[in-house]
Amino acid sequence: MKWTSWAFLAFVGFLLFLVLFIADRQMKARAGEDRLSRMKVLPQSALEADPNLKLVSERSPYMRTER
Repeated sequence: MKWTSWAFLAFVGFLLFLVLFIADRQMKARAGEDRLSRMKVLPQSALEADPNLKLVSERSPYMRTER
């Protein structure tokens, strides 16, 4: 075989490898998305985070002194 035919076979092999590599990466990325979509997170109130948390409104004395 001539060098041009070997170069052509190498080029086709490289393209095939590239296509398969990209397809594999996309399949792995989709599997990660599916795993994330199956996760269940229970809703939590922000008020339950700290028992010493105080509610502050515009009319509270705390906010009037901060202005």
